[in-house]
Amino acid sequence: MQWWKKESLRIVEIVNGLDLSAVSPQEQIETVKRMGGNVQHFHCMHMDAGLDDKNLFFATSVAKKKNPDILKEYLSMAKGSGIRVVIYFNVHTYKMDFVKQHPDWAQIKEDGNPIDTLYGNTGSFCVNSAYREWVFQILRDLAAYEIDGVFYDGPIFFGNTCYCSSCQKLFREKTGMDLPSKADKQNPLWQKFMDFQTDSISRFLKDSNAILKEINPEILFYMNGNGKGPSWPTGRNNHAIIAHTDILAAEGGFLHGDLNNNPLYKPSVSAKLLSSQAQGKPVVVFDCVGHKPWSLYSLPEKEINLLLTQTLFYDANAWIAVFPNDIKNPEMDMIADFNLFVKSNPDAFYKTLSMAKIALLWPSYSSEVYGGSSVPLSDFTNEVSAQGIGNLDEEFNGFYEGLRNAKYPFDVIDEKGLDAVSKYDLLILPNVANIGSEEVDKIKDFVKKGGNLVATFETSLYDRKGKKKKDFQLAEVFGVNSNNKLLGPLVWDYISAKGKTFLGEEINKDFIPAPEYGISVNPTSGEALAYFCERMAGRYDANPLPSEDPFVTLNQYGKGHALYISGTFGACVAKYNFPEYFKFIESMADSFSTKLVEIKNAPCVEVNLRKKGDAVYIYLSNQTSGIKRPIINIHPLSDLEITVYGICGSSAQSLVNKQELKIKSFNQGCVISLPLLEDYDIICLKE
Repeated sequence: MQWWKKESLRIVEIVNGLDLSAVSPQEQIETVKRMGGNVQHFHCMHMDAGLDDKNLFFATSVAKKKNPDILKEYLSMAKGSGIRVVIYFNVHTYKMDFVKQHPDWAQIKEDGNPIDTLYGNTGSFCVNSAYREWVFQILRDLAAYEIDGVFYDGPIFFGNTCYCSSCQKLFREKTGMDLPSKADKQNPLWQKFMDFQTDSISRFLKDSNAILKEINPEILFYMNGNGKGPSWPTGRNNHAIIAHTDILAAEGGFLHGDLNNNPLYKPSVSAKLLSSQAQGKPVVVFDCVGHKPWSLYSLPEKEINLLLTQTLFYDANAWIAVFPNDIKNPEMDMIADFNLFVKSNPDAFYKTLSMAKIALLWPSYSSEVYGGSSVPLSDFTNEVSAQGIGNLDEEFNGFYEGLRNAKYPFDVIDEKGLDAVSKYDLLILPNVANIGSEEVDKIKDFVKKGGNLVATFETSLYDRKGKKKKDFQLAEVFGVNSNNKLLGPLVWDYISAKGKTFLGEEINKDFIPAPEYGISVNPTSGEALAYFCERMAGRYDANPLPSEDPFVTLNQYGKGHALYISGTFGACVAKYNFPEYFKFIESMADSFSTKLVEIKNAPCVEVNLRKKGDAVYIYLSNQTSGIKRPIINIHPLSDLEITVYGICGSSAQSLVNKQELKIKSFNQGCVISLPLLEDYDIICLKE
């Protein structure tokens, strides 16, 4: 078995590529060991203002300047330390002087000029050019050393590239046509262009991995993949990437700008989604200590704590990057404690199985072509706001937050995950607008056989390529037909839901704010449970009456049920936090899935359940803090009563405090008493 498959990976990267002399080799080894790392991303290429061929500090035939061999020196010192050395190889940002020396390698923008403002002052090369042979020679030279792996930072295409001569030639050979505008999604060749870029990166990865594995099958190879966002700006499609790499990884723990606009659960979204895409291979979430764009300024300790719990509590491996000036900061002690905790409790962090009975689908097809799709801000992409209605991020985030608050463990999948959807009780489609006939058949089969479905707004109203259908492709499952009429924007309007017990007994208000947009639908076999109210001319009009437009429709389809919500429900949750909407999500989960766990009087504790052998692990992340971020303090909670349903446990232990906990069984499960929850804990419950 290859080494990266044998245990959890505690990856530490000391980001000294901007100044290789900033941290001595001995201090690097001591720092990685002190921080509890068992894998290091090692820098032996100087990258100040990008990489070039004069700043390679190892023996390679492509170097134009002979530098000290710091790789050889470091490997001799690291041998026997218990640290695996993985080489950090930047394959996406290069000095402009070097780019000008190789104009035929450069990524070219649509205007014919090379990209030259990456990170403000650098350029990039194209994997379809002769640049690829330069990279491959470096791989051969690196593999001559006793290294444990190579990590590619990149490869990537950028949002306005690549129109280089190599890409133009290859695309013309493949299609007989010229490259279309990358910005013109209506062009018939646009999708072929996107597939071409995905295939180009895939081919580059395949060839890279083959070179390394031929020399040594024990050399790990992986790259910086895609997160919860479209792949069209970058060419990075995770399903294509994992076919030719050993690990699937993404920057789920990079926090940018105003942290109040960064969901606490950003890393866990990546951990869950990557796990569903990784084809059983390990998953890594990159958690950066720096508060971007201020890379030299570290996040507070509690923010880093949350990055780690949101990563490691979902069976992902954590990568932590620190800059040289951070090494002696007290936050590093917390990271060391966490890594020691992982090392001391290997079963809780290695090859556990999710017990979730709910799947929340990230609409990856829609993210490529739908008007409500956006591009997140990252180290590789500029932020691009959604241009149309039905914001995918907001719709997804609303359900994510609602399920977290209700303490229902759940997985995140994309359309490929529908192949294994039968293991869930409930599938949630948050405005999954674009979907293919194959996915439609899988969803129909899931519900027909007894699964439950919740879908919102324009789900299934478009095909994969963005063409609008006359009706929902899932109309038969929803029990409604679309009237092809948009409702909205609803700026001060309401829905009428009073007396509808399905929405929860606590919802007793006459009027609840409506989402910003809705669709007029006509029930066929479905039963309307709530309605939009008649539009108001102004916010101080008389009380509105219910309209004839259903807001929520429940339909039985085969042995299962479908709940269709005809508005941008999730976005309303994400933006406004109406308690009735949160109650609706909780009631929906109660009605359509198996309840696994309950913790009373702990509203800001996130819970997850995973299983390994005869042990059930209950992961608790305390998020009880102040209103504003960055989070400075987390408030401890005492005397928690945790009810676990369906499991009659024989013993329970707090892994943080290493103490046996009181456990009381009853006919539906057991109740565990936890005296104190500080930042986090894991309870090991033996069946």
